[in-house]
Amino acid sequence: MVPRKQREIEFRRKAIVDAAREVFSEKGYNGTTIDNVAERSEFAKATLYKFFRTKEELYMSVVEDVFKEINVIAEKAMSEDLPVREKFALFIERLITHFSDHADFFRLLMREMGRVNMAGWKGSPHAMIHEQLNEILARELERGMKLKQVRKLDALRAGQVFNHMVYAYHMNNLFFEHDEKMKKDAVEFLVSVFFDGVGVKGKTK
Repeated sequence: MVPRKQREIEFRRKAIVDAAREVFSEKGYNGTTIDNVAERSEFAKATLYKFFRTKEELYMSVVEDVFKEINVIAEKAMSEDLPVREKFALFIERLITHFSDHADFFRLLMREMGRVNMAGWKGSPHAMIHEQLNEILARELERGMKLKQVRKLDALRAGQVFNHMVYAYHMNNLFFEHDEKMKKDAVEFLVSVFFDGVGVKGKTK
């Protein structure tokens, strides 16, 4: 069991990060101050500085938590008792909902992507979490190969391709509302492109 003091520390950190996400989403990175986050979280400014030395460090922690949430969505979708193709479709469907529910922050993330890159992507917690998602997808593709639901290929590279394709779709459609029909069409299109490809079998010319 986690000691009470540790639970309190984790509770405070989560409350601060959650408040920061709200404020960053509303005011943007440049418009947000530590004072804004302290007021929203209802913690003293000094408390925030115990966890985060700078605004940028706080922002990067919010980004890290956002990426972790996507991995949880993937894990839950891949744990369903469904064929591999349907699991990937379910992941996309839930991800569209997640992006829609947090659209303001993902728009901010798109505008501030250079800030994430400047922080040093390789070897960073964000890169590691991103790689974990690739591995989650790769494990399921390997399972699909054993079940003859997926052809033999490099599962990790295929997972990376799927990950980048879906992420690019979401980031390019952040400014459009998805009704149920649009969501269904998007899921079917992305799954078809990934599992069926775009070429015509037997046609080389």
